Amino acid sequence: MAQTSPPAALSAFYDGWADHQKRLLASLSPLTDEQMKLRPGPDRWAVWQLASNMAGARAHWVHDILGEGHVAVRDMFRVASTTVPDLPLEDAGWEDDENHPRSAAELVDAFERTWRMIDDWLRRWTAEDLQVECSRLRRGQAQTFTRGWIIWHLMEHELQHGTEIAIILRDHGLPTLDI
Repeated sequence: MAQTSPPAALSAFYDGWADHQKRLLASLSPLTDEQMKLRPGPDRWAVWQLASNMAGARAHWVHDILGEGHVAVRDMFRVASTTVPDLPLEDAGWEDDENHPRSAAELVDAFERTWRMIDDWLRRWTAEDLQVECSRLRRGQAQTFTRGWIIWHLMEHELQHGTEIAIILRDHGLPTLDI
């Protein structure tokens, strides 16, 4: 029988991640297009780029590395062009095309879609499943990760960029998630 809730020892981590997502989306959803373009400096990512990178990383790791989720969700983050010099198009995501900033509504939808993929396997995987290894080639080098490490990596990535978003919003006098 398939598991329907995370292993008891991991529930606090998974619940915390779900709560972080809810608070992040509550902060993003009311933002205007202009507020989504706020950034801490001219050479730093805007709110929409930070959020795009977070949601796109989920799709990449979940679909491309773990082999989970729907290809349509992964493909929604692919772009036809990039404004980042020398970045291969296959490595580019929404955040890499400054000519097409994403709205709060697009990003909330992206987070909700990618969360459904994540929640699906968090509920199915046992503690033993977290030790399963996955591999990828990156710049000609083989890399191997456990599923558990990938979960941690996605969490730390979202905490980092979520904090950056919180600071940008706070610095502009906007309501933000409490980190």
